[in-house]
Parts: sequence; structure tokens; C-alpha cells
Amino acid sequence: MTSNEEKKQSVKRYAQIYEPDSFDAENHFYQKAINAQMNSIVANFMSLGNDRIISRYCHLNPKVDAQKLKEILSYKPSYFRWSGCDLFNVTTQSGTRNMVLIETNSCPSGQKSMPSLVEHDEYGGYKQLIEKTFKPYLEEYEKKHKLPEGSIAVIYDKNPMEASGYAATIADVFKEKVYLAEFYADDPDPPVRWNKDKVMEVRIEGDQWIPCRAAFRYVTQKPWNRIPLVNTRTLILNPIIACLAGGRNKLLASKAYNFLGAELEPYGIKLQFPKTIHNVEKVLFKNLSLIIE
Repeated sequence: MTSNEEKKQSVKRYAQIYEPDSFDAENHFYQKAINAQMNSIVANFMSLGNDRIISRYCHLNPKVDAQKLKEILSYKPSYFRWSGCDLFNVTTQSGTRNMVLIETNSCPSGQKSMPSLVEHDEYGGYKQLIEKTFKPYLEEYEKKHKLPEGSIAVIYDKNPMEASGYAATIADVFKEKVYLAEFYADDPDPPVRWNKDKVMEVRIEGDQWIPCRAAFRYVTQKPWNRIPLVNTRTLILNPIIACLAGGRNKLLASKAYNFLGAELEPYGIKLQFPKTIHNVEKVLFKNLSLIIE
């Protein structure tokens, strides 16, 4: 174990408190992003609704079934309520240009690098995500289920600049204090725990544990080894099942892309993604045994 790892494990952590009106763009964006202007093509695309996107796409790809594409874009997953994709703009040897899907992410990374779409909007994408995804999801869930009494927390294991940006934004949107807690897999005494009633709690100064009715998750490194998969009373966005379904499980994601591609092929819709080599570890060990023999 390195000295940094030993130091990391020896520190007792406490959740930070973010009050309303504590958001400061300087703390949650790279300086280059604050001073940059959004590319006009990107800004124009981001302003389009689904109907206009479908219309333009089908104009360029006339074999695509527009109704099926609308159905896909209107679909609302039960668990994977927010996702982001890593895309590459590529060109084949013959000159054909495509957007290639590299992976789908289940944690909202990238806000700190994204210029604002609207001039003088200091929140940028932070507020978009909280107001259009997290808040509606929480309100919708509360209508069907009884959430425990408690606060809202942001839990994270990387990117404190963005994680704190979400905490400050949630405090402003919900008009209440929000707790920001680091949650590492190798922390022997983390500031996040689950009580016997399956309610998440965060520790603040004074060793007081605060129950949480909802949590915004920015935990990316094998989150299933410290966050329950299902049946938590505290609402988690995104729930861990979204990671296992492909958000952090690249093998399963690759298989899902293949299945979805086969399902959509009759409608003229095709997913472009790189070939994924499955069972790499088994192949390596098999080849190694052949060399030894």
C-alpha cells in the first residue's frame, strides 16, 4: 500500500453541507469553459426537439422508419433515467462519415467542461439535469412510494468539482440544504452507511448521522460493492442496476448493443459501435497455457 493510500484510509471523512445560493460557477467549471462560447452547430442541435431531429435524420436516411425512431426516442426506462454517451465522429477509408458509440455512462460526467447553451446562465448543464431528470424522477417516485423522512445527498468517488456543483445546484432547486459525501470502496470508515431500515445516512461533523430520502450518485468505481442493488428506501439516481445493465459493465453493454441492433435492423436503424472482444481474460490464459506447453 502506498503512503497516499494509507493517508487516504486514515482520514475520517464528514459530509459537507451546501446551503441554497451557494453555487459559484468558478468552483464548478474549468476556466476555459466559463470563458468559451458554445459552437453554433452544437447549440442549434441542442435546441431541436425530437420531431425535428427525426425529420432531419429521416431526410438523410430515407430507409429509416420514422415512427419506430420516434418510439425509441420517446421511451422512458424504469431504472436508467439518465445516461450520457461517448461518441466518436469517424470516417471510413471510403470516405463515409459516422458517429460511433463508444460507451454509455451511468454517472453524469462532463458538466465542468461544457460551455453554457444560454448566455449569462451560470449553472449550465447542472441545472438542466437536476430540473429535467432528478427532480421529476423524485416527484414521480414520491407519488407511488413513501420515501423516508430525510435530506438529499450527493455521494461521489471522483470529480469533486462536478459533484459539488450538483450538490450546490440541488440545494438551489429544492431550496434546502444538501449533503456532499465522499464514498470510496477502500475507506474503512466511510461517511455513508445504510441503516437497518435500508435508509442511507451520511455523517457530518460531530459524528451525527443524517438520514436521506434521496441521493444523487456520482460513485463510479464498482458502486455495487458498497451500494445495495435494489430495495433501498432511499431513492438513488441512477440506481446500481443501471450500472450492471451496461453503464459500468462494458461486456453486458456490448451484448445489449448487439441485441438492440438486431431488433432495429428491420426498421432501417443501425447502431454503429466498435467490435468488442469478449472473455479477454480467458483467452489470455488459454494462450498462455499453450505457450507454456
